[in-house]
Amino acid sequence: MKHLERFFQPDGWQEGSFTNRQGKKIRTGHATPKGACKGTVVITTGYADFTEAYFETIHNYLDRGYAVWMMDWAGHGGSEKVRKGAQTDQKKVAILDDHIADLEQFRKTVVQPAAGKPVFLSTHSMGGQVALRYLDKHADDFAGTVLATPFVDMNMPDAKRSVMQRAFEAAVALGFGDKVLENGRKRAIHKIVEARRTRKAQNPVRMRLHKTLMWLPRDLKAEEPTVAYLESMYRSAAYLNKPGVLENIQTPVLFGIGGKDDMVDNDAIRRAAKALPNGRLCEIGEASHAFWLERDDLLKTWWERIDGFMADCHDAFDRKHKPVNDNAAAPQTPRKHKPPQAKGS
Repeated sequence: MKHLERFFQPDGWQEGSFTNRQGKKIRTGHATPKGACKGTVVITTGYADFTEAYFETIHNYLDRGYAVWMMDWAGHGGSEKVRKGAQTDQKKVAILDDHIADLEQFRKTVVQPAAGKPVFLSTHSMGGQVALRYLDKHADDFAGTVLATPFVDMNMPDAKRSVMQRAFEAAVALGFGDKVLENGRKRAIHKIVEARRTRKAQNPVRMRLHKTLMWLPRDLKAEEPTVAYLESMYRSAAYLNKPGVLENIQTPVLFGIGGKDDMVDNDAIRRAAKALPNGRLCEIGEASHAFWLERDDLLKTWWERIDGFMADCHDAFDRKHKPVNDNAAAPQTPRKHKPPQAKGS
């Protein structure tokens, strides 16, 4: 906690934007490390979060020699929002499907990776659901993915989950998809707020700075979710947990679990880490859902696991893109070619 500049915009940070398929302006930002560049990290957020809350994380990746590219989800942070009563046929409150499409557009048309170096994805909570859905269709876009306390499935009994999913499906089918859920954002993040209050006593500087960011002149608060947004969350989680979906994701993924996290289904995360051919699991018993804002000793453990994971991903990337030719050093004996025989002989 000695260097407060780590909690603010890094030197050389360049803000930009792109227009997504709905015509919305999506905020982006990027910076490069001061020394040699080892690769590129694409960062996205959890629900209702924003770039400013990730400046410390961005600094950590930059210090490790990675270029960083970040985006705010549609309806979040500095990206365009659709407030209550302002929805049109073209511009509606974003749903999870939009986030998946925006991540693809960002990765493939905006991010400029360091040439010949691996590209990683780093995200949190709801961003983990988006990431896994993306990796299901785009296995080669990232050399490795870091998921802190990801939303893999709804944290509720199976029977209730099934009933809720069908209820939201029916509501959308009946034309109520655009209905805004009053105070839906506050209800969705109330457990996160409680966890941050607990951490405030242990991390007074980090947590006070994070709260202060909410009072910046720029409106960073997320748009209120709609019925369609919740339906997309249930539908996406149901698809992700179908037999064979997780098992087919080949990208290496590091899953982080907080032992004191009651926001997401930790058992679902454990199952996902086991199901992925290249999945890894890091459980930190004292950590909460706010993984990237934890106290220093817990963050130290998390970053040590990230460092080891990314080092292994680098090795795999090098093996894949710089294959060793075992025959290159061995003397080659010219083959004796038989003269071609005439047809019919």
